[in-house]
Amino acid sequence: MKIVYYLLLGVALCFAACNDDDDKNLSPTGETNWFVLEDLADELGHLAYEIYKETGVTIFYNDTIAKVQRGVNPEGEPVYRYEVLGVNYNVTDLYTYSYPLLTDRERIKEGMEFLRDEVIPGLLNGVSPHSFLLVDSLINRTNTTNEDILGLYLRDVFKARRTTCVALYEKETQVDKKSLRATVLAEEYATYLQKVESDEIEVFYSFSTGKVNKVMDQSLYGQRLQYNNRGTTAWSEDWREFGFLSYDREKNYTLKNGKLEGYNCPTQMRDIADYVKEVLLGDDAAFEEKNGKFKRCMEKYKVMKSIVAELQKTLGKRSNQ
Repeated sequence: MKIVYYLLLGVALCFAACNDDDDKNLSPTGETNWFVLEDLADELGHLAYEIYKETGVTIFYNDTIAKVQRGVNPEGEPVYRYEVLGVNYNVTDLYTYSYPLLTDRERIKEGMEFLRDEVIPGLLNGVSPHSFLLVDSLINRTNTTNEDILGLYLRDVFKARRTTCVALYEKETQVDKKSLRATVLAEEYATYLQKVESDEIEVFYSFSTGKVNKVMDQSLYGQRLQYNNRGTTAWSEDWREFGFLSYDREKNYTLKNGKLEGYNCPTQMRDIADYVKEVLLGDDAAFEEKNGKFKRCMEKYKVMKSIVAELQKTLGKRSNQ
């Protein structure tokens, strides 16, 4: 019965958001484009409107983006419909992110100005999220297989179906704007690059291959690597041996005496984003100092530099307009 319930829930959610991907991003009723902002007397609402009017990019700081009266109940009381971004919903997946919202209005204002001044000018022409959602933090809950410990994984950016969440960590006094800018832009670049499926991207993927179930030269993306299976499947304590800059912390990983003995290789999307971020940071010397002894990482970095340069030349950045 639970399976049927979740299937029905998924279908209902799908219909509720079925028009989000068309050119106008219309609501299910076709009445309102929820991503079009109106001017408000409130300082933050007015700033969001000014940014939208200037750039065409929508910024939210609350995941409930509209409240519309849909009639009255039998007692005559108003009945409202709430339009919610639904960060954890996707067509095929349900994510497990907790994302406390920001409460400090000054931090929200700083976040909007950061997106306006640092991020939006670096977006590729024609490649933008439906919206940005500023949040306090992004917490992914993931189980390790070691004594079923509940792990907490923090992220700075999460690209959901209808928005790109950006965490500003309200209690932190300093935000590394250069790193956060590169992280946000990398998610947008990676989404585009994965869809394009160019020859250059295939070359990038080709470096991360290895033995899987005794078969050589298999793609390692998404593969489960474990110390105990090293005879039949590729293994290294350091995923950089396979050309990865990170492992998939959103899947189960294995710890033994505090030592990582099993992990999932990242998805292609994650791998692209990791490298695009490094390219956008633009510090070749720092990258080589950190990853220089891993030949695959260095080769993939060179390939991604070429891909990003060509992408920026072909599509152009908003700041070049």
